[in-house]
Amino acid sequence: MATISEQEEIVNLHDAHGKVAPAHNRVIAIPVDASKFSEFAFNWAIKNLVRAETDQIVLLNVRPAATVPKFFAATGTDVSTELDRIQSAYKQQSHELLQSYAAKLAPNKYNIRGVALVGDPREQITLKVEEIHADMLVIGSRGLGAFQKVVLGSVSEYLIQHLNIPVIVPRSNELK
Repeated sequence: MATISEQEEIVNLHDAHGKVAPAHNRVIAIPVDASKFSEFAFNWAIKNLVRAETDQIVLLNVRPAATVPKFFAATGTDVSTELDRIQSAYKQQSHELLQSYAAKLAPNKYNIRGVALVGDPREQITLKVEEIHADMLVIGSRGLGAFQKVVLGSVSEYLIQHLNIPVIVPRSNELK
């Protein structure tokens, strides 16, 4: 398994035009994906929590590792080529997602950074949050019921239990 540094890409979200990013007081990590729950958490954080002048926002996106169905090996297909194609597509989607979230914010107002990661979201977010010394994390919730949480697990529940920083999980009654 690759280390986090081998799996991570910093995504250029805003062109700084040679400007030095202002000093920040707090680092607020916001994991994002394509769900409405993630978008709600992001919007909630910007509206209710982030101080544009002094906070650094670190957007995190964790994409799955590329895998190829077992039947490919039996057909004699060059699996490495297919893995590269799948991983490239995942990477492009991840970078576009981070850029779309950053585009919602004024480039000269916010200190924002995007990090694309590969692997299990629970592990990768935990490692990255510790590495960047985040002061807090804001994450969406899929609104799983008790049974679904037991069977599927919940990234937000895991992070609440394993991180040593405040984890905020804003919820919307309309998204249930």
